[in-house]
Amino acid sequence: MRTQTYFRRTLAALAVASALGVSAAAMAQETTGRIEGAVTTTESTQVAGATVTIRNVNTGFTRSVQVDGQGNYSFGQLPTGVYSLTVEKAGYQTQSTESIRVAAGGTVSVSVPLYSNVERISVVGSTISAVDTRSSGTSLNIGELELDRIPVPRTATDVALLAPSTTKGDSRFGNLASFGGASVAENATYINGLNVTNFRNGLGFSNVPFEFYKEFQILTGGYGAEFGRSTGGVINALTKSGSNDFEAGANVYFQPKSLRETSPNAYYRDGRYYVFNEADEYTSMQANLYVSGALIQDKLFYYVMYNPRDIDSETVGSEGETYINDETGDDFWGAKIDWQITNDHLLEVLAFSDSQTTNTTSYGYVPGVGVDTSEPPGKSYAESGGDNWSVTYTGYLTDDLTVKALYGVNEYSLSSNSSEFAYCTLIRDMRADKPNGLEAGCADATTYFGELGEDERKAMRVDFEWRLTDDHTLRFGYDQETNTSISETGYSGPEGAYYFIYDAQPGDLLANGASVPAGATGYARQRVYRVSGNFETKASALYVEDTWSITPDVTATIGLRQETFDNMNADGQTFVKIDDMLAPRLGLAWDVNGDGQSKFFANLGRYFLPVANNTNVRLSGNEYDVSTYYVLNGTSVGQIEGQTSLILDLGSQIGQQNVNSDGSVPDTRSIVDQDIDPMYQDELIIGYEAQIDDSWSWGVRGIRRELNGAIDDMIVDHALNARYNCDVHYQYVLGNPGEDMSIWADTNCDGDVDELITLSGAELLYPQAERKYSAVELTLARAWDDQWSLNASYTWSKSYGNSEGLVKSDIAQGDAGITQDFDFPELMDGAYGALPNDRRHTFKAYGAYQLSDSFRLGANFNLSSGRPLNAFGIGHPNGVPEYGDTYYVCVADCADDALDNAPNVYNKFERGTYGRTEWAAQLDLNATYETKISEFDVIVQLDVFNVLNASAVTRRNEFAETGSPGTPNDRFMLPSSYQTPRYVQLSAGFKF
Repeated sequence: MRTQTYFRRTLAALAVASALGVSAAAMAQETTGRIEGAVTTTESTQVAGATVTIRNVNTGFTRSVQVDGQGNYSFGQLPTGVYSLTVEKAGYQTQSTESIRVAAGGTVSVSVPLYSNVERISVVGSTISAVDTRSSGTSLNIGELELDRIPVPRTATDVALLAPSTTKGDSRFGNLASFGGASVAENATYINGLNVTNFRNGLGFSNVPFEFYKEFQILTGGYGAEFGRSTGGVINALTKSGSNDFEAGANVYFQPKSLRETSPNAYYRDGRYYVFNEADEYTSMQANLYVSGALIQDKLFYYVMYNPRDIDSETVGSEGETYINDETGDDFWGAKIDWQITNDHLLEVLAFSDSQTTNTTSYGYVPGVGVDTSEPPGKSYAESGGDNWSVTYTGYLTDDLTVKALYGVNEYSLSSNSSEFAYCTLIRDMRADKPNGLEAGCADATTYFGELGEDERKAMRVDFEWRLTDDHTLRFGYDQETNTSISETGYSGPEGAYYFIYDAQPGDLLANGASVPAGATGYARQRVYRVSGNFETKASALYVEDTWSITPDVTATIGLRQETFDNMNADGQTFVKIDDMLAPRLGLAWDVNGDGQSKFFANLGRYFLPVANNTNVRLSGNEYDVSTYYVLNGTSVGQIEGQTSLILDLGSQIGQQNVNSDGSVPDTRSIVDQDIDPMYQDELIIGYEAQIDDSWSWGVRGIRRELNGAIDDMIVDHALNARYNCDVHYQYVLGNPGEDMSIWADTNCDGDVDELITLSGAELLYPQAERKYSAVELTLARAWDDQWSLNASYTWSKSYGNSEGLVKSDIAQGDAGITQDFDFPELMDGAYGALPNDRRHTFKAYGAYQLSDSFRLGANFNLSSGRPLNAFGIGHPNGVPEYGDTYYVCVADCADDALDNAPNVYNKFERGTYGRTEWAAQLDLNATYETKISEFDVIVQLDVFNVLNASAVTRRNEFAETGSPGTPNDRFMLPSSYQTPRYVQLSAGFKF
């Protein structure tokens, strides 16, 4: 007689695997998972000829395969969900395993023992590996049940921030995450395999209500060959689906302004307001109504959701002088249809609309008095989102060959305008005696910039999975995106311009190289800007990847991805095309003890990032961008269309205009290095994961990332003028900083681009772009056992170099790929150091505790060290750049050298050497009550975010000078942003 006891170990393994939150080397587009394993006898010898059948317990989806000669089996491309598994063989007792949870991108290994009909058994079950010992990638997999137990803001970004190696990005870009030191514009987001990332500048993605999601896979490194177009991280989200059980419900989430604190005010050193927060208010009310079920049992399923929402935000800007009210009330709808045509052919359709309009109203404001309604308000709107859909087919062509194909459309509106756009101009008063008149025109920061814009992505992909032999599984496929941007943008007012006005002294050196004339006490800088056109980018890729079982305990993943990017200008001509980009991906995983309880893994890969469509619009469109300097004779206050505005009395023009672009579509040969290389990053990960006991697990991981290729626009005037003496102005070229550049140029000073030349890196004077990220992660997890759970991590990391990436958090510049970095050599002198997303220490912990059958408590804690600070100046020992921020601050003899006959004296402050913001700690708590009333499951929940109302400074003003070198900025190092203050979310819902 033999007695086998497996059941407890099986359940523990399932729980620990969930707590580890790791997945196989499946990628961001992956919306399915895998079950595989071996069938053995009681002597642990493998059995041939057995039939293994799996069944999705919610939809009835069923598949059967025969084990191979060694008793191995594999089910790939499985819809996520909970499965049962049955093994049958003549002469043996049928064995079944229940509650096998398949997550997106995950592999569940299930080994099943068979017993002959003459054996007696007391407890039977299968052995499920707690650790995915075939995976060399890293990710956090978390579903709706886990998320319901902990207090986490209801956004995909906040889910991503639960993962190690993620940090919160600069709030001026929105609520976005930085992965592994990369900028917040280098991530990708997928919903059911459809890429919904903002391809204009990488900042954000489609805005889907939290209730629509079923689970998330947060990929932080080690992606396989089927994934590309990201050098940060990936948010891979799956939506809810219908099942055989009819279900309907509703819930509401309410954040009242009465239970929300405000951040501290910030003051000038003389006591005046700098940031006025005490009057801020925010109210959010969102409801979710949903219904799901089967139109045809075991065949056709639906899930439909409607999300009405009303969000109202009131803030006071402009140093306490402008009241801004934002209102958003558009509703979301979404639907998912799943058709199991047969057990071998599946079809799913996803459709949702996240179209949204935010209406903004602005008035004057008087601290201590309130809103000034004596004048007509400023009114503006901003649109986002659009209609989105995808169709996905999965075909199980044979037991060993599966195909999956997707086609979808993703839309995103970028239109914004204001009621006074035609006649109101933005004027920023930067004079020392008028600090509170920062926005002195009748336009303000919410109304001065207008755009009619629309982005559309058309995406298709086809993926194959072929199990060649027992030891080799081949994945290969092709994907293509056509991304179109329509844009018409410009500044408000009759001139399409905005103005900055400054105090000045005669002899002060301006950015155009001219000096303030004698008798002048101030000057104005006028900037006129506009651009329009239709722009298209095509991106495609081929990939192949082999998962090779070298031994039963060692698995290698060997992949190669070939990518092509083709960016076109406003005339439909290619202005930058990069192809034959080869991205190898190599992974190794070793089941150390051969029991599925621990693994050592390593991963080495290269990842390419395409040129953002923002570069098409800005660099290859009909952009007109001209700055002109005038003597400021004086100002007065007047009326423009019934609104009070500062009226400028402008004198003579000072010096020449700065013509960044003249309104014509540039010759594509002159704006791009003809030998340009792509932007790419190399990544190495080495780690170890292990199960401690039935509940606890731990892991350690070392990461190294290096940005070994970068693309940015660089001015080449100095190099051309030095070689040909042709007085070239504002020729920007897209290329690789620090490398030689081949461009078409005017070499005989006749104004025509007539010769292909090569400028050396030494002539251009730009350093190579560098970004290096090193990190060590430690993780500890206790699986949920119906009583309590805990997930904790500590990350030491260092992000340093001279380029943050696509965007520039220092100055909140979202011009992806064409920030002010590398525009002039002087801007990069001193730029090497700790980068904005460098947080040396980050502690995270979240978990839940079940007090009784009805009551549960949850907690979420984050502690992170501060962000590096800089002291930006205006000048440089070589002179004053025409624009941009340097790492030099003038401390003596700061007037024009021609007038005072003495060179400027500068102090140099290397990047990140002016200290750091303070540590930030946040504790969130929730309490949940669940009960059943009649046929209804009822839930009531209280979430309190930032329970202790911590108010750490998260950003400071980093501009040491204003106007001209040596003119101190009295806002320098004042706090400009704090942690989100304490707020409360009340929610209630029911379902039946």
